[in-house]
Amino acid sequence: MQKICKTAIFDFQEKDQDLIDELSKFLDENAKIALDFFEIEMPKDKVQINIIPSKEEFDNVFKSSRSLSKDYQVPSWLRGTCRDGVITYLSIHGYNGTTHAFDEKDYEKAIEDYKKTILHEYVHFINENFNKQKNCSYTERYLVEGIATYLSGQKEGQNLQLTASKEKILNPRNYYYNDYYLLTKYLVENYDKPFVLELFQSSRMARDFLTNELYDKAQGHSNKTPENSI
Repeated sequence: MQKICKTAIFDFQEKDQDLIDELSKFLDENAKIALDFFEIEMPKDKVQINIIPSKEEFDNVFKSSRSLSKDYQVPSWLRGTCRDGVITYLSIHGYNGTTHAFDEKDYEKAIEDYKKTILHEYVHFINENFNKQKNCSYTERYLVEGIATYLSGQKEGQNLQLTASKEKILNPRNYYYNDYYLLTKYLVENYDKPFVLELFQSSRMARDFLTNELYDKAQGHSNKTPENSI
């Protein structure tokens, strides 16, 4: 089945039909958050969002799209990716066996989290378009994941602290979303916008800035994550 909205083209199974209207409305209403940050217009080509019914199928799509071996173990927490204008997103009905499984009584909370996660992936899509417009091939991971987590509001109100070292944060094999969020939050809220966007265009500059200044400054403020901070 398919639904086309202002920002995206959704492909999904019948069991997800009851949620698609809510998802598409949420994305249409919040896409401006990402567009305003990156200071670009709505891309001419809408993002393609494929809702995958099961984690097993999601993992297979993930491995195939990245030419990974069949034996590669996709993390149980991974439920969404964005690459080359396509968001691949696990159905909320396919959470069994993942770290996102929830009790029925927590369904509404799970839906809110689900919507924020799809906005997270949409921020990646806009980041991709920003890079194309700026002829930038790569944005440093801590910024890519940090801005997606920040703009989607996934960590709002949480009392967090930096836990990983600079070296671990800059290692592309690691995933430290709380740290990425805290670093990017501090960056966005304390530095001029042109400088921030410049970091998104230069991996070397972003790595040097984290090592020489950002990490130490953010560490002193990392537990200050008030609600409504986005």
